[in-house]
Order: sequence, then structure tokens, then C-alpha cells
Amino acid sequence: MRDEDLRLVEAVHRELRDVRWLEAADVRAVARRRSRFRAAGAAVGVLVVLSASAVAVTALPAEGPLMGTAPASAPKARVEIPLDALLQPEDMSTRVDAPFTQAGFGEPIKIEPVWTQCLEERGISPAWETSRYSRSQLLRRIPPVEDDSVLGWDRSTQLIQDVYRISPELERTFFAGIERRIKPCLDWGNVQPRLIAPDEWADLFQRQRWEVVGRGFAGDESVLIRHSILETRRGDASGEVLGGPTAVFTTAVVRLGDLVTVFNTAGWGNDSELRQLAVVAAKRMCVAANPPC
Repeated sequence: MRDEDLRLVEAVHRELRDVRWLEAADVRAVARRRSRFRAAGAAVGVLVVLSASAVAVTALPAEGPLMGTAPASAPKARVEIPLDALLQPEDMSTRVDAPFTQAGFGEPIKIEPVWTQCLEERGISPAWETSRYSRSQLLRRIPPVEDDSVLGWDRSTQLIQDVYRISPELERTFFAGIERRIKPCLDWGNVQPRLIAPDEWADLFQRQRWEVVGRGFAGDESVLIRHSILETRRGDASGEVLGGPTAVFTTAVVRLGDLVTVFNTAGWGNDSELRQLAVVAAKRMCVAANPPC
């Protein structure tokens, strides 16, 4: 095992000693928030997160060469992704609770679960790229005391963010892969049963689309991806349209060096706010990116 892998394993062991698990009710609430994806026709896994402290791994300067010896090698590349590389509570436009985080390695870089289902039903293997290391977080909004309308996780989730470390080869091709996968899903429909009245179900046809609505606003590369859902009654594309889009979700993807972050604000922010937050996210990743900022 390489030294960098040993350091990662040791850091994970240290984190596990202070782990704080979510209560069962909180886990179920996260699943309810993810139900918007199931309504769009996808089965979404429950987000299980743990709170942990992290040790930032920084490159140590090489010692000067001894008399008559070859020059020392270049500083080692950064490996682990510290908590400082993620967006912080003070970066948010509203007050948020302490983050719940999770670290991992060898994780696929999935931008959105429903998008994966669209590609599979189009007969296209998503073949999502695999990261070397990753760190994820969930931030919850702290509602005002007088705001009785904000109940539970479903309406208080403020930010879901993943940061991935990728290979040098993937740095050159990752964003081209996004553009390639967008095209098959510019217009995708599926049928979902929905309870529209007491004891009355209807087959609703959902027309869904993914589109890039912004590029090049943060980091080395960046995109905004909008997912829109439009429903019609009675299970076909020619049925009665039930108003405008029933849901619109926008996700920001930013690369800085060998780090890629994927995040959304659970519907709280508009495109302009997402762009501004993406700029902050790129600056945060400077503490862990290779090459250093």
C-alpha cells in the first residue's frame, strides 16, 4: 500500500472515533427530500452522512539537497480532501446548522440520479467516471423561530455538495462527457401514477429535459445544468398540460485543477445565486487542489 493510501486510512480511523450518526428520523427525512426524484421516475438512495473532523493534508516542502547529492524531488501532491475545501456555513445566504459530512474513495461522479435513468432507458450506458477521493456534505437551514411553515429536513435542506479528486486524464475529458450525455436527454418522457384526489389515481406523463444554461463562470471549468419536469394528464404526451413545469432543479459543476465539485441548493437559490456560490466554491477548493492555486 502506498504511503498516501496509508495516510488516508489513518485519517479515516481517527474520524470514526468521533463519528456522529444521524437519528433514524433524520435519515427518513432525507429520503423524503429525495422523493422528488422518485416522482420523476427514479429510485433514489437515502443519503447517509456522518459528522467528522478532518485533517488537512498539505504538501511538505522538500529539504535542501545535501552536498554532492541529487536535487530533492518536488513536493508531494495533495491527497485527502479536507473540510476546508468545501463550502462553509458562512458562505450561505441563510443561517445553517453544522454540516454532516462523509469521506470516501473510488466513488462514481454522478451528477443526478434521474439523469442516469434517462440515459439507461435511451439504451446508453452512463459510464460515470470514477473519482480517486471524495468528500460530501449536507447543510440544513435554521428557520426563524416564528416560521412555523418550515418543518423537518424536506424544507430545511440548504445545500448538498460533493467534492471529488480526479485523475489528470479525467481533467481533460470530464466536461466534454457532460456535454455528450446532455444531448440524449434534451427531451425524455415517462409515465408515473399519481394520486390526484381522494381515492383517484391518474397516469401522468412527465416530459423531462436537461440543459446547460451557463458555462465558464467559476474555476477552470464550470456549467449550470437545469432539470425541468412538465406533467400532462392521462399518460401520453398529447394529454392536458397541468400548468407550467412542476419542478425545476439546477446543479452547479465546477472544476479547479484536479478537484470537481457538484452541488445544488435544494431549490432555495436562483441561477445567479448559484453562480456566485460557485465562485466561492472554487476559492475554497484552492486549499486542496493540485496544482496549488
